[in-house]
Amino acid sequence: MTSDQFALYFLAVFIATLTPGPAIMLGITNSIRFGPRASLIGALGCVTGTGLMGLLSALGLGALIMTSGVLFSIIHYVGAAYLIWLGIKFWRDSRLPAVEGVNSTEPKRTPGILRLYVQGFIVSASNPKAIAFFTALFPLFIDHNAPLISQFAIMDTTFVIMSFSSIMAYSMFAARSRQFLTGHGKKWFQRISGSIFVSFGIGLAVSAR
Repeated sequence: MTSDQFALYFLAVFIATLTPGPAIMLGITNSIRFGPRASLIGALGCVTGTGLMGLLSALGLGALIMTSGVLFSIIHYVGAAYLIWLGIKFWRDSRLPAVEGVNSTEPKRTPGILRLYVQGFIVSASNPKAIAFFTALFPLFIDHNAPLISQFAIMDTTFVIMSFSSIMAYSMFAARSRQFLTGHGKKWFQRISGSIFVSFGIGLAVSAR
């Protein structure tokens, strides 16, 4: 890739990763509910799923999935169902008592590392739009006269790093409001988060192929 090509790709990725989506919303929710460490683990799961989608697209499997109606539909609706389930879970958790007191920023229960990681992975990997994005984006910046593997590796790695940075930036910003949102504001934060995830899931389910 030339420096001009990479600069354009970087700008496209910057805009794409900065736009809030399910991964960023999950990072914000984990940061406020369980702390920066939980957000970090969830973010690692998210970018693992994102990196996998980029790899599949680079290997040509992304185009295969996009042309396979059954396979695309399975991934499509599984991803939508998971986001809706996650939203409903947040709504149910909003009924739990708020943590009161000065140390309200310390959560009583934090999910295990594996659970947080898998949750993040599923949120990213179950979204077929990621495959569509990579399949459409990668060819625009490829130099067909240069080695393809190294170019795909650079683009996928760049996207993963930018995505991780964006999730953590949102998470750290949200952490400043954590004390309030784990106290009296917990119920409304949980319900707003749940509504957003349900909206993401419904939007994914009804979106056109």
